[in-house]
Amino acid sequence: MRTTKALGVTGMVAAGVLAAVLLGATGAGAAPDAGTLYRQAMATTQAWSVHYTSSGTVSKVSNSQSGDAGPASGTQQVLIQTGATSDEASLVVIGQITYAKANAAGLKDLMGLSATQAAADANQWILFSTANAAFSQIVAGIRSHDVAEEIALKGPFTLGASRQLDGYEVDAIRGTLEVQGAKPARAVLYVRASGRPLPVEEDTVGAQGQPNGEDHIVFSQWGEQVRPKAPDATITLGPVSAT
Repeated sequence: MRTTKALGVTGMVAAGVLAAVLLGATGAGAAPDAGTLYRQAMATTQAWSVHYTSSGTVSKVSNSQSGDAGPASGTQQVLIQTGATSDEASLVVIGQITYAKANAAGLKDLMGLSATQAAADANQWILFSTANAAFSQIVAGIRSHDVAEEIALKGPFTLGASRQLDGYEVDAIRGTLEVQGAKPARAVLYVRASGRPLPVEEDTVGAQGQPNGEDHIVFSQWGEQVRPKAPDATITLGPVSAT
């Protein structure tokens, strides 16, 4: 969950679509087209699991997240700093159930609980339906398809110069990123230049093309196993399906 902004890739149809997209990425010796490469990177992100860390500062509000995202489950740690106030939260999504543990400020600001309820429920594991619209903001960004939505760029797309980044040869896809609390920003998504087009980093950039610190994400451990264990929750919010 970025302070800006789940993955339903299922069955043989999704697998066939992904395979077609990935096979289309490997034209022998052909220079990648920015739009095509971007779509391939998004399809891969939606279907795979990954570890990520992100950070950014907008209007003197700094935020950082780290987590492990899978197609149906994921975990995330959140820290948002506004002056002397810190919103802290730990999140676990396991299919249709989400677990959250946060300090009082996090429960109030991120989950929308009243000050009284936030104080009473602080630092205890809470469970609620992943589909509960009241808590959609805090669930956003945890699973694979959420991550794809978080890093999604708007066109037109252009290719920057290839370079070495985090030990990989990468292609740079330039576009525009929606950033909460700020105007849409120029951004660059760096994807591996060989093999599957896996994202390596994403940065918002200024007019000169240099990172401006509004949003920075690093991806690693693609294809890792993401099977979080359910915490022992003591509080349930809203209706939760038994299935």
